Amino acid sequence: MMKDLQELGGQARYIGSLPKDDQMCDFYEVEVDGSIRYVYVPVKPEEKNAD
Repeated sequence: MMKDLQELGGQARYIGSLPKDDQMCDFYEVEVDGSIRYVYVPVKPEEKNAD
């Protein structure tokens, strides 16, 4: 699933979802003041519907 880069002002590029510290995270390459940074954003697991 592609992320909407407009939310990040065009300053980030979505790399993909990767495991980090036993949790899935979205991985982004972000440019801040001319420097490239890599950011992991934890992804909440999908909640199952209880019927």
